[in-house]
Amino acid sequence: MKLRKLLTAAAAVAFSFATAQLSHADGIVLTPPDGSAGAIVGTVYINVPDPGNAADLANFASGLDHASFNPSAIDYNSNVSGYTVASFLNNPTFFGATAGFNPNGSADNIGIEFTGSTFLNAGNNSFVVPHDDGLTLTISGVTVLFAPGPTSPEDTPFNVTVATSGYYTFDLHYTECCGAPAVLGFEVNGANVATPEPGSIALLGTGLLGLAGTIRRKFKA
Repeated sequence: MKLRKLLTAAAAVAFSFATAQLSHADGIVLTPPDGSAGAIVGTVYINVPDPGNAADLANFASGLDHASFNPSAIDYNSNVSGYTVASFLNNPTFFGATAGFNPNGSADNIGIEFTGSTFLNAGNNSFVVPHDDGLTLTISGVTVLFAPGPTSPEDTPFNVTVATSGYYTFDLHYTECCGAPAVLGFEVNGANVATPEPGSIALLGTGLLGLAGTIRRKFKA
């Protein structure tokens, strides 16, 4: 079994009030949404230099062997899918792979960065991040979860409050070390963070166009 090295203080949700764009549920000042509906992009790096520390950006350096992919959702568990790189990630289609990237190698000592946007409701939003091992998560550039060290499988719940509903950008760094299993999920308000279906994006665009037309008609009236 893996040693539990999660730093208790660091595992708490961290918010920077000096430059805060997001806040804890009882926070006060937020900025408007900064993202839009679109695909999530993941990049997986193999044989990373410091897999026990997801906060070490050396694990996500462009000089490492890596490949990118578009996940349908961030919901992975090697106990279910397997412990190779590809099987852990539910066998995605990789692109931009470097010559040394091996999707059939072990998922041990890998780093993964996910970027994208997730929809948040105005008011309180409930987050749950299942993980084994470490990760860091920022929303709109503000750190909301800092748990970079090795851990046994666990779910980390926390809340984020925003003033305005909409899409907010996120950046998630994850590392797997110390042997199986590998686990990573990302849930907001009871649903996995996922790439919106094309039809949903089209409907959103149609709705925005309709709203713009309504506003123009009101100005002309």
